[in-house]
Amino acid sequence: MRKILLTLISFVALSALVACGGGSSNNSISLPPAPSGGNNAGFSNASLTGNYVFVVNGITQNTNFAVAGVFTADGNGNITSGVRDTVNDAGGQTLNESISGSYNVNQDGRGQAVLNGGAGQVIYRFVLQTPFAPSPVVGKLFQDGTTSNNIIIDAVGRIEAQATPSTTVAGTYIVSLDGEDSGENIYGAVGGLTFSGGSISGTIDENDNGNFDLNGSLPATGSYSFSGNGRGTVAYVTPNSTAFTPTPQGNHNFIAYYVSPSHLDLISTDPKFFLHGYTDLQTSVSANTAAFTGSQVFSLSGYDNNGARVETGRLTLDGLGNLTNAIEDYDTTSNFFSGVSLAGSSYTVGANGRWIANLVNAAAASTTGLVGWQVSPGQSAVLTTNTNVLEIGTMRTQTLGLTNASVTGNYAEAFSGSSSTLQSNLELTGNLLADGAGNLSGTYDSQTDTSGLTLDAGTSGNYTVDPTLGRSTSGNINGLPVVIYTVNADTIYFISAQQGNVYQGMMVSQQP
Repeated sequence: MRKILLTLISFVALSALVACGGGSSNNSISLPPAPSGGNNAGFSNASLTGNYVFVVNGITQNTNFAVAGVFTADGNGNITSGVRDTVNDAGGQTLNESISGSYNVNQDGRGQAVLNGGAGQVIYRFVLQTPFAPSPVVGKLFQDGTTSNNIIIDAVGRIEAQATPSTTVAGTYIVSLDGEDSGENIYGAVGGLTFSGGSISGTIDENDNGNFDLNGSLPATGSYSFSGNGRGTVAYVTPNSTAFTPTPQGNHNFIAYYVSPSHLDLISTDPKFFLHGYTDLQTSVSANTAAFTGSQVFSLSGYDNNGARVETGRLTLDGLGNLTNAIEDYDTTSNFFSGVSLAGSSYTVGANGRWIANLVNAAAASTTGLVGWQVSPGQSAVLTTNTNVLEIGTMRTQTLGLTNASVTGNYAEAFSGSSSTLQSNLELTGNLLADGAGNLSGTYDSQTDTSGLTLDAGTSGNYTVDPTLGRSTSGNINGLPVVIYTVNADTIYFISAQQGNVYQGMMVSQQP
């Protein structure tokens, strides 16, 4: 069984100390104290009021697992009702399980949720970005801990404010999926699926264990339905392709959770094809190379031939098919590559917003191809296409011309990955206050396999914002040197600059 890479997936967070979570039903751990101290960012229990979708993926010592569900928070610390679905890559499934529980939200947005169900108790630590935004992003979470039977749990995920559920879903959705094929080989997929009247049609790009068919996407057809609480099903079929060994399973079945008209979360119920991910409604596209222009930042995570790998970079699409001022930083289990030039890279775009990029990276690694699907010209789901690297992630429009003074106020932080040096996984959520002059201070909660939990830990650091390309090597966050990429004043990506620490993170401005 492969161990998943616990890296940033999108920003909404839980962290979990788990009594059951991914494996065993009768384990329990001591309830840790609720988060305390830290910066006063204006949050309280009232910040979590209404219905929230949560999704988690992680590992135990024996399986990879994923959880999705929805709960109702009353604004006073009580989780009054909810359901959750848990699946793992050994074929285990606990579906449509009723849950209830409690929660606490600290003044800096860090919190703790306790969810109880028939299969056991799970304790999540999280940090909120904003409680009432129409965006699906609310906070970042991790699920961690060791059960009384010494089953180690590592996981990351997100909490998302749920709009009033609808049984009517329509439009073209860009899907992003991560997980394993039926042989427990690494797998990733991106594509465009059109939902209409209960039927699905579209195309999917799949990278199965480094096998990708660059000649085009696989056609997909299927169906979907949703119930009143926003829990539903999504199924689609793709033809078996001779490009993949072993050939992918043609049928894919998911539990889907309605977050908003523009966002759905997914976990698969195929016992031996373990997938989790999400879909975003495609709002508009730049339908040709000339129209797809401007500065972009990308963040990817996955594996190469040697193990875990993460990378963050930026580029400018010039409208002529060239990627200019293109540079990236990436970590593998054995090396950290800093400031790798991607000079000579190119791209093409199709009418449906699907684009292909050829990243020339000869100085430090083999050429890496990317396929992306535009949610909008400013946001894409991205998958690697070459045989040596399988990564999945996002690309977003970058705002240039920012300075240190542009980054000020409270930020929610998510940081995770794996360390080949320590032989452990790390999950961390926290609050950081940026002073506009390059200094950070805050509090975080974290867990590693080797040292266990660190809760309510004070931290300080520093940052530098480069106005020209938005990339800076002058940063220290959580005691680690990092390379910083500014997406905009509200969103900052960073990547570990230490060899052996395959870590990625992000900061998102808090808006209580």
